[in-house]
Amino acid sequence: MSHDTDTPVLDPDTIPDPDRDSTSMPAPTDSAASVQRGPTLDPALLDIADNVRENFRLEDHPDVTESIREHGVRSPIKVIRMPDGRLVVRDGQVRTLTALAFAQTEVPVWVTDFDPSVDAAEAEIERITEQITVNDRRIPLTDSDRAKGIAQMLDLGASVTQVARALQTKRDDIKRAGKIGASDTARNLVDEGQYDLEQAAIIAEYDNLGDTDAVERLMRANRSWFSYEANRIAHDRAEARAYLTAALPYAEAGLGILTDYPDLGYYTDKAPLIVAAELVDADGTAVDISHIHAHPGFWLVWLEIGEDMVWVEVDTGALVDPDTVDWDTRDHPDTEPAEGLRHAREVEQREQVLAEYFLPRDQLDAAGLFERETTDSDDITAEDTDSGDTHGVGESGGGGDELAAGRRAAAQAEAERREDERLARRRVRELNKQGEAAKTTRVEFVTALLARKTPPAQAAVFLAHALVAHSGLLGEYHAFSSALKLLGLSGFGSREELIATIETAKPARCQVIVLALVLGAYENRAEKDLWRYADRGVRLYLEFLRTLGHQLVPVELAALGEINSDDIDIDNPTATTESTTQQPEAA
Repeated sequence: MSHDTDTPVLDPDTIPDPDRDSTSMPAPTDSAASVQRGPTLDPALLDIADNVRENFRLEDHPDVTESIREHGVRSPIKVIRMPDGRLVVRDGQVRTLTALAFAQTEVPVWVTDFDPSVDAAEAEIERITEQITVNDRRIPLTDSDRAKGIAQMLDLGASVTQVARALQTKRDDIKRAGKIGASDTARNLVDEGQYDLEQAAIIAEYDNLGDTDAVERLMRANRSWFSYEANRIAHDRAEARAYLTAALPYAEAGLGILTDYPDLGYYTDKAPLIVAAELVDADGTAVDISHIHAHPGFWLVWLEIGEDMVWVEVDTGALVDPDTVDWDTRDHPDTEPAEGLRHAREVEQREQVLAEYFLPRDQLDAAGLFERETTDSDDITAEDTDSGDTHGVGESGGGGDELAAGRRAAAQAEAERREDERLARRRVRELNKQGEAAKTTRVEFVTALLARKTPPAQAAVFLAHALVAHSGLLGEYHAFSSALKLLGLSGFGSREELIATIETAKPARCQVIVLALVLGAYENRAEKDLWRYADRGVRLYLEFLRTLGHQLVPVELAALGEINSDDIDIDNPTATTESTTQQPEAA
């Protein structure tokens, strides 16, 4: 099939005959006289078929349409004659539609027969490539149309490199366009101008995965907080994957996995789930982990990933006291551990997993278990009655009922205490997750800032303030490493690489590098739990970024002391009052 994307010019003596074999048609020439006449067809006979351009309105391009209205279609329309006789427009969709709109009965054409030896997918890739290329040289395709065409080519088997080379576009841009093109939601958002291509690609990625919750969260997010919300979602999804990974051994053991923690309402007499701590066997013995492992099919488990790392046995996952490990064997693996200690290769550090077990109430009988408070007589001791007759007390004064009620109240209080502790742990975990998302977003902003050739105007005052107020800043542990990462440098030779850059860089770029060293040091201080404290250096750092246009989020505002961390909505942190999150405009 032809790859020619230039406007063809035909021999004026050629007689238009759509039924004639295309091989008898002359090749295009550069003769000026040939533009006077050429083969023509009624545009109504042409089939537009698939085209990368989906959106075209005549009124949006008056220079093109008015020319066709006045002079007709001048440039031949490239047509492929299919084996079934259809005349399919390969290049000239806009000209064909415009001619039809103005009721023109003739348009110049250049007809080529379809090559049946070409694979169908390759033929489609060739069509899309040609249509994108030639349209880029005329009325530009919309971003949405272009993205859809690229997605189609990738779906047909073209590689990213192949498409990038054909369209003379960067591979990263092809990847991004491929994501957008595969998502109707993202393409519509691009057409409406609500999101830039980078944001639309993020939405498309989740939309293509069927993650409607992520799409809805991103579309609800304030535009200035879009990157932060996207990073929060990424951290949430990573946590979900970690949860499922941690849950896998429990599921393999036969336990059911809870994906939501039972709320306080479950600790009632009618609750469908009962926590293991409230159950006993027929002998009154409390249920322990060995009982659960022996009968896993009855139980459901809720897992909580702790904030701390713990040492566990590699083979069993059982917790290990680090004092029982001979750590010298880590550097000398061939040596035997000291007496009474274990080898370092037998243990590894993992995230702490806290497990809480629940039994469905309707499984009590089948499991042979009972709730702790079973009968009044079980709750009464000899000290509760003069006669020691527990039945008598229950019959005469109802003391057994009162004691049972007291036991239930105590159990409820204990359940509420556990719930409060769990909620407190969850709050810390969620705020730390927000801190991680804020850090990721902040690093993205600073990395883009440090790619500049010149520093921002506000940098001089900031640098002077920082180096005077915190004279040891650049010597802090990992401060330099943090700066190198912000500059996109890593590895053992990064310091030498930076020195080489300085030796050839212009003064303004050297000032940017100095700024990177200071920002890297401060970023090293601003960890995920920055909301807990108000470090003076971190405050200076955050305030500087805000003057440059970085949108501070609630955990960062808490670090500044502008809001109380207790007031942050851990489920919807960006739903903070406008007055507390109002940001000054970038200078």
